[in-house]
Amino acid sequence: MVSSNSKLDLIGVISPLCLLKCKSVLTGMKSGHVLEVLLQDSGVVEKLVKIIERSQDQVMESKMEKDLYRICIKKGSKT
Repeated sequence: MVSSNSKLDLIGVISPLCLLKCKSVLTGMKSGHVLEVLLQDSGVVEKLVKIIERSQDQVMESKMEKDLYRICIKKGSKT
C-alpha cells in the first residue's frame, strides 16, 4: 500500500463536484506528495483516472475495497 500525505473522502459526493474537489486539493499540494482519494462511483473513478493520466500527476494505486474505491495520486511537477 502506498503511503499518503493527504486523504480526501469523496464518498457520497456527486459528480462533477467530487472531481472538482479532487483537482482543487491536488493543485494545492507540493510536488511528490501523495493524495489518497476514497470514492464509491465507478464512473467517477474512471473519469478521475483519465483526468490524472492527462496531467503531470500519476495514479500510484487504484483498488476496490468492499464497497469503495481507493486511489492514490502522486502530485507531479509543474513543468
